[in-house]
Amino acid sequence: MGSNHRGEGVADPRLFIGVRPTADTQVFLDGLVNHCRQQLGQSAERAIRWTSHANRHLTLAFLGETPAELLPALEAGIVDIADRARACEARVVSLQPFPRNRSRLLAAELLPNPELDTLHRLCRELMIQLGLEPESATYRPHFTLGRNRRGFSRLPPLELDRIVTLDNIVLYQSRMTPGGSQYHPLLEAELPGGA
Repeated sequence: MGSNHRGEGVADPRLFIGVRPTADTQVFLDGLVNHCRQQLGQSAERAIRWTSHANRHLTLAFLGETPAELLPALEAGIVDIADRARACEARVVSLQPFPRNRSRLLAAELLPNPELDTLHRLCRELMIQLGLEPESATYRPHFTLGRNRRGFSRLPPLELDRIVTLDNIVLYQSRMTPGGSQYHPLLEAELPGGA
């Protein structure tokens, strides 16, 4: 397992733990975005904020505002998770508004599986160990592709069947910018083994 420390935290950063898409997955997601653009047409394009490559991720756990003094323990915990878990595969099964039909978010949703559930569980356990409260909502893994204040009801749901590789775990910081949130990796650890 290798790790790459990429930045320093600031006071009470807004954090989450996720998986960065592989290059192959990015190409697949680009294809989905192109499909959506063709379906929606140019008139809808101005209202949509497509997720950049740098911001695409699969969330494992949302931490929110996190005391900066927890960062060293959080980073050590993520390295420990990467040592205990393995790279895995997951199946992308749909492209649709998320989490409901009238939502403002468009996502490629993945089918949960035991390996992905284990990653999610280990992240929740780490949060609890550090005194942070995990989200209570049912875990629905997905890659967010775009946001639209008007929603995506004009876009018919699309059934998919694509296997993607999940081979890393990343601690991200969300920073607000004039163009919206930007996600910066603070720590990235590779998951050993190939799927």
